[in-house]
Amino acid sequence: MQNRTTLSVAAPRIAAHTDELDQCLCLRVVGHIDDHRIWSNTVSRLLDCAHRRWHDRDDVADHPALQRWSRVQAANPSPDQPSLRAVFALPAAGQRIDTGDALADFATAIMLLSSCPATATPCADTQQPPESIDFAVYAYRDDDLPLAETLITTSLAACGIVLARTCVAVLPSRRVPAAMPAAEPVPAYERLRAGSPAA
Repeated sequence: MQNRTTLSVAAPRIAAHTDELDQCLCLRVVGHIDDHRIWSNTVSRLLDCAHRRWHDRDDVADHPALQRWSRVQAANPSPDQPSLRAVFALPAAGQRIDTGDALADFATAIMLLSSCPATATPCADTQQPPESIDFAVYAYRDDDLPLAETLITTSLAACGIVLARTCVAVLPSRRVPAAMPAAEPVPAYERLRAGSPAA
């Protein structure tokens, strides 16, 4: 096994959320698999867990994260982000979700367990070792990005190494709905004059 140095794993998170603006964060983790047998077993276990969680569920459409991302992705389609609704539709309909492609299956498991759009692709950065993997997760304020990151880094720790980690704000952003002002109480005589029943 080659000796490699873990880079930028403790990079600070970006304060991308304010009271008015909820920016989309993109977490990117670059890793390398040293033990492909353990990697394959890890992917299978995560995918089975994800499948059991959502198998034959008739309440998937009510899942808050799925509703939120469906609105975002319908308004701002991005080729970089897989459709969360399409991923959830398979286990909810009782269909198997494994494809035999370890990277695609791992990304599917991350999406079903964390409810964040995610990808896992061969790393295009020539400065990284050959066969490195680029994991990307997209999340807004209410999404469980820490869970997605933990699943990725824990899986890599079991069979390889984390080479780099970054977390940046990307478009699109969501405007946070302003709180509705409290309604002023209507005096009883005004309600009576308007024909409303007295309190």
